[in-house]
Amino acid sequence: MATTLARIARKSLTTSTAFSLKRHFGTEAVAAATASTKSITPSADRVKWDYRGQRKIIPLGQWLPKIAVDAYVAPNVVLAGQVTVYDGASVWNGAVLRGDLNKITVGFCSNVQERCVLHAAWNSPTG
Repeated sequence: MATTLARIARKSLTTSTAFSLKRHFGTEAVAAATASTKSITPSADRVKWDYRGQRKIIPLGQWLPKIAVDAYVAPNVVLAGQVTVYDGASVWNGAVLRGDLNKITVGFCSNVQERCVLHAAWNSPTG
């Protein structure tokens, strides 16, 4: 009985492995053929992302966010436009700092906590 079960198990294992390998290599060949026919041309106006982690440092026009050497900016933070992060400051996970209308400054030894969104107005009511 045990030898019969072992033989059936061995037979089913070899047939299913051969089928899955055929299917795998068949789809790989089709994918390689379609990839060679398509060509992607990069657009001149695309944003060049900073791919260290998922951090996105987005230049807007002439403004590029500035980060001090000893500032901590988490890997999944978005900095856009006129944003400056000074020495000892920290910007934590999921924060978004949009300096598209006016400048945002994270001062010396200050921080922006998790999942905060900072956006500046055109002008401040206090002057």
